[in-house]
Amino acid sequence: MDQHKVLELVKSGTTIINLSEKLGEDFHRSIVPKLYQWWRNNSLEVKRSWGGKLGKTETIVYSNSSCFLPDDEIRIVELESAEILRIATWNVNSIRIRLPLILSWLAEEQPDIVCLQETKVEDHQFPEQELREAGYNSVFAGQKSYNGVAILSKYPIDDVRIGFKSGYDGDNKRLLRAVIEGITIVNVYVPQGQTEDSPKFLYKLEFLGKLLEELSAGYTQKDRLVLLGDINIAPDERDVVSADAMQNVVSFHPKEHEFIEQFKQWGLQDIYRQFHKDGGLFSWWDFRTRGFEKNEGMRIDHIWVTDSIADQCQSCEIDVNNRSQPKPSDHAPVVCVVKNR
Repeated sequence: MDQHKVLELVKSGTTIINLSEKLGEDFHRSIVPKLYQWWRNNSLEVKRSWGGKLGKTETIVYSNSSCFLPDDEIRIVELESAEILRIATWNVNSIRIRLPLILSWLAEEQPDIVCLQETKVEDHQFPEQELREAGYNSVFAGQKSYNGVAILSKYPIDDVRIGFKSGYDGDNKRLLRAVIEGITIVNVYVPQGQTEDSPKFLYKLEFLGKLLEELSAGYTQKDRLVLLGDINIAPDERDVVSADAMQNVVSFHPKEHEFIEQFKQWGLQDIYRQFHKDGGLFSWWDFRTRGFEKNEGMRIDHIWVTDSIADQCQSCEIDVNNRSQPKPSDHAPVVCVVKNR
């Protein structure tokens, strides 16, 4: 059977031909991998009756052990372009520990795009199947016990790049980029930095410099771009409990604030501040000091956008309620609602 004819059958939802038949090596090499790719990315719907044994068909969610059966009905899921996108960032502080909370939150809040940081898991242990069953495609880059970033999306994820294009800091999984619905999503987990006399602080400043170089080399302020994640910087005195107590403390250090200004000058806006001018609004609270109970925290999780996105933003909120759930992360999700023109 002609390859183009097969794709037309898939698009129309017609019963798939028997893939066990001898259809030729070229067919299997070109078409079958494409079908599996679509299925894996939730772009293909597979209805199965198990040879007519079921009175009705059931929808089969892809798993790593999945295969097509001869009488499967398959069709491409035609996703309409989203009019509204709910875009979120969340440092989950171990995706395996937090998975029940993540799945519950996804089901309740229904974000369209979610950037996760500190997944703390190697790629072969990432819960891709559980997230797929929840309706989300995912791309991820992780390492054991530290760092790790992931992007979840209800929509196709394209043009994925892990790490810096220059190859900088390749051993640490802190940067992940993708294009979703025509928007470049840059998910970043900036190093914490420890103390101002620590080599880790120099690493943080270098990382921020390389991130600014990456943006400047690859994009312009006119691009539809969202940079979001755990930036590990409280931008101004409204974002900490006491600016006096935080003088020259890492995460509120003048050298970090210089980078905040440079990102702004490049063309990024801290979209949360478009909707919230008051202080005392935080996204992270220290477990050790019971910071959440005392409302003593910092706003260090951010969604930064270019002007073309800022004009379309309808709201941006910190989901403080999530932080009060059983076994929470020490960070709360930040969610921005964007009109997708």
